[in-house]
Order: sequence, then C-alpha cells, then structure tokens
Amino acid sequence: MLNEEKDVEFAVNYDDAFKNFDSGDIVKGKVIGIRDKDVFVDIGYKSEGVINIKEFTDENGNVTIKIGDEVEALFFNKTDEDGFEILSKTAADRIRGWKKVLAAYNNKETIKGTIKSLVNGGFTVNIDGFLAFLPGSQVELHPIKNYPSYVGKEFEFKIVNVNENKKNAVLSRKALLEEQKKQQEKELWDKIQEGAVLNGKVKNITDYGVFVDLGGVDGLVHITDMSWSRIDHPSEMVKVGQEIQVKVAKIEDDGKEKKIYLGMKQLTDDPWKDINDKFNIGDIITGDIVNIVEYGLFVEIEKGIEGLVHKSEITYDKYPVKAKELFKKGDKIEVKIINIDTENRRMSLSVKQCKPYPWENIDERYKVGDIIEGTITGIKDFGIFVKLEEGVEGLVHEKDISWDKEDKGQFNVGDSVKAVVLSVDKDKERIALGIKQLTKDPWEDVDSRYKPGDIVEADIVNVKPFGAFVKIEKGIESLVPKSEFGDIEPQKGEKVQVKILRLDKDKKKLVSSFVSD
Repeated sequence: MLNEEKDVEFAVNYDDAFKNFDSGDIVKGKVIGIRDKDVFVDIGYKSEGVINIKEFTDENGNVTIKIGDEVEALFFNKTDEDGFEILSKTAADRIRGWKKVLAAYNNKETIKGTIKSLVNGGFTVNIDGFLAFLPGSQVELHPIKNYPSYVGKEFEFKIVNVNENKKNAVLSRKALLEEQKKQQEKELWDKIQEGAVLNGKVKNITDYGVFVDLGGVDGLVHITDMSWSRIDHPSEMVKVGQEIQVKVAKIEDDGKEKKIYLGMKQLTDDPWKDINDKFNIGDIITGDIVNIVEYGLFVEIEKGIEGLVHKSEITYDKYPVKAKELFKKGDKIEVKIINIDTENRRMSLSVKQCKPYPWENIDERYKVGDIIEGTITGIKDFGIFVKLEEGVEGLVHEKDISWDKEDKGQFNVGDSVKAVVLSVDKDKERIALGIKQLTKDPWEDVDSRYKPGDIVEADIVNVKPFGAFVKIEKGIESLVPKSEFGDIEPQKGEKVQVKILRLDKDKKKLVSSFVSD
C-alpha cells in the first residue's frame, strides 16, 4: 500500500515538472539543436519541439538561427513521427502581427511595415510576420510607375480596413500622406500671413513671373515684384530649384482657393521712399536707358528709380526721328528732371532741356545775308523746310527757290542744301531762307543785255485773256499784250520771236510784241 502511494506521488510530481500548453498557444524556448531540415527547441514540455529550418532561412539560403537562441513559436499540440512537438515560428509571428494590426486599427493608430513582394493589384506588406495588402494606388499621392523599386522599403501606413473573420487587412500610405499634407498645409497657412517673410524654392519660371514652393503651397512672384529695377525676364534673377526668400504681399481667397502673391523687392527699402530728399526738379543727372518705346525712353537714374523721357522731350526738333534711331538700350545719357510725382511713382525727364533753348540767341548765330547749309526735312507746295541745327528750321518759300518761276528744282527730304538767310524773327521763331539768292538776280543788269527794239527768241509760258507771258531767259519774262499778237495765236510751250517794246529794270517789267515771219 505504501509503495502504491509513493508511485502516485511521483507521477504527480513528474507531471508538475513540465509545462502544459494548449493548441494555439505561443510558447518560448531555446534552440538546442539544428539538424538537416529541423531546428529543435526546448520549450519545457514533456518533449522537445521541432521547427522547419526553412522558417529560419533568408532569401539567400543562409540559416539565421543558432544554438542557444531564444525563439517564440506556435504550439499545435501535434507530434511528428519521431514524437517531437510540431511548432511554427512563422505562424506565431503571423498571429502576433495580426494582433498588432488589429490593435492599431481599433486605436486608429498608424503602423510600420516593410513592403515584401509584388502581387496582383499591389503589394504584400510584412508587419511582424503578418502579411497585409497594399493597393498600388495607395502607395503615393500620385500614380507610381516603377513598382519593383518599392520592394524591401519600410514605411508608415494607415490601416483602412480589416476583416477579423478572414484575418486580413488593407493598408494605405497615400491616406497617411494626405493627412500629413493637410496638416503641413494647415501649419504652413498658419505661417502665411500678409507681411510674413518665408523661405521657398523656385518651382517654375514664366515670362510674367516665378512660382515658388513654400513647402506644399505655391505662391507667385510677379516680374514687377522681383526687383525695384526693370528686368526683361525673371530668369535674369533666379533659376529653377533655387532657394529664395520672399515676403507675402497679398492673399486672395475666393472661397474655393487661396492665391498667394509674393514679393522679392519688398525685402529691401523702396527707393521711392525718400525720393524728394535725393532728387529735385531741375537736377541734371546721368542715367541708363532701360527701355525704348514708341512714345519715348525709360531711363534709370538710380537702382529702382526710372523716369520717362517723352518723345517730345528728346529733341527740340519739330519733327524728331524715332527714339530707336537715336539711342539704344544700355546707353548712358544726361537728363533733366522736369517733374516728380511721388504718389504715382512717376518721374518726367528731358534730354533736350539739358541744352540751351536754340532760339534763345538765334539772332547772334544767324544774320541776314549769311550763307548756311542744312538738311531738307519737309517739302510742301508753298516751300521747303531746312533744318539748320537741332530745333531750328528755316523755310525756303517757293518764290525764293529759283529766279525762274517755272523752275521748282529737284529736292528730296534728307538732301543737304545751301541757302541765304533772308530774315530772322526770334519772337515768332521763324527764319526765311532763299536758294535763288545764291545767284545773281538776272534783272540786276538786264538793261545791259536787252534794250527796246531788240528782237529775241522766247518760249510761251502762259496765255491769259489779256495777253501772253514769254520767257526770254531764266528769270526774265515779258508780257505780250493781246494788242501786240498780230496774226499770231500763241500756244503755251511754243517758241516765238518777240520785239522788246519797253523795259523797266527797277519794276522788273518788260513788254514785247510778237514778230510775224
């Protein structure tokens, strides 16, 4: 009887020496042996456990476990043909990973995982041994093309759906990125206030300005807000990818979107701020031509300060040539300040007023009888305009072109011509010139060449009811009264013979009669 009691007690103590596990438990153990395809683990159970060595082999075929390592594995409460308890580290990992995913989903937390492989429609993601599904459309904010490049990379994910019965989960990195973007934009918009100075990166350059990435939100620096000085193209100042500092000039919000207008020049002092302390009306200064337009010149007299020389202020000439024919961009010229409009940031300049007004002492430079040389600037029915110098023109009246009334001469605009000063009217700014006066008046000594009774050859130049005019020589015409026609019927252009009847040199009159054959 005593021996039987001892046997029972020994059996109870023997059973208590080992742990008891149920199927589905995750157990801990120590690797005690590695042989062929098996890894043997002491889990404190009545028999050792065995795990397939493939569960410890990496992609290159290397075994990643060694004797003495501790492992966790799933207990199936099944033995193999040798009596070892069948275990699985992979199954344990999968359960542990699933619990982690489920907890994160219920707590609305994100989770880290490594993209393991490509599958139809997306990827598998390893989360501590549990494989979740990541749709290809949920990897980035934008569609991806190079799918294989993501394999092996670890990311943070948002769990968007789980099925507890089937134990599967769907992940999204895009949803997380969108949330992060919204948060970043919110934080950024908290910083973007009118007047704020921010750092940004040049994203795009156009003819009208530069788009700047402020960290997820774009703003525009218009070309006129890049510099106080005039520039032809934004690329003169910045390039794509360049880090720049900008100031928020204005924010427009129409309820649908916000537009941010930025400035670069606003980071420096406005050169117009103390304009009246630096410049005064009447100042003569040197500037650079920065633009030439149809109506004049823009001249920069100081960095950021431009003035307009209207075309009427370029020269004293009444009919000035185009500005582009006189100047080119980049030329340095002397100008006079004739008006400053601080409120509208405008300045009027003059080139011509840097020089004396040409009619001021005109009578000292041009006197009656002077022979001058000038350039023809205009040809009218009543005469020819001749430029003597800038702002000074004289008129050769038609009657002063030639001693011959019929001779109008051959002249063209731009021709150089000589003339005699006939009169100078300083008050009316008029100078009368004569070309015929360069030669002697044929009437001056007409009495030495002709006398009453002389018969000469002439050309009929005009026929009137009262008589006919004939040209005896250049500048000398005679009237043949109708009473002196005889039997001749004069025709303009005919050559005839006339007899001089009367000659009055002082009155420049000559009367003749036709001579019949």
